[in-house]
Amino acid sequence: MVNNIDEILELTKEISFQDTEEVDFAVTKFGEELINTKDLEFLWVARNATNIVKNKSSDIKTFSDYKMAEDIEGNGPVRLGDEVFIYNKSYNWKVQDLRNFVKWLVEKSSSNEELIDSLLAVMGQSFVPKLKGLDSVSNSKSLNTDMIRDTFLYKEWKDKPDLKTINTNTASAPSWAKDLKHKERRKI
Repeated sequence: MVNNIDEILELTKEISFQDTEEVDFAVTKFGEELINTKDLEFLWVARNATNIVKNKSSDIKTFSDYKMAEDIEGNGPVRLGDEVFIYNKSYNWKVQDLRNFVKWLVEKSSSNEELIDSLLAVMGQSFVPKLKGLDSVSNSKSLNTDMIRDTFLYKEWKDKPDLKTINTNTASAPSWAKDLKHKERRKI
């Protein structure tokens, strides 16, 4: 596999100078190749190189953030350019005992309506149930899981195509994916 990280970096540098919403990839020879190719392997190699660059750039940002936070913790907030950097210890809330929490919600509700209002307040308007959990509850009540999904949920289709990957080296990879050879396509 050809490593094209230099070309990716050059293209990234050139398009980072662009001040428009529409990205023009044709600013380098490699960018023109990207635009004009129909070679999936070429796109795959470019994609992998981009992931490497992205991950390493993220490592540099994380390292810089850590060093800056260390300095700001000891010396106070600072303005650099149009940004003011401050230091706050971050945290996430976690439920200590989920079963006990749900039990508390149920017991503190004096009616089904109050329980529903409490659950809606806790779950929020953007709550989506875990599909495997919903299927499990449906199965335990001998209900058709597809019917229950279709009754309470809907799919909101995205405008842009979403490329997914399956790592064939994991135990959870489907056997059809593991059986494919390089450049071989699954029969649809």
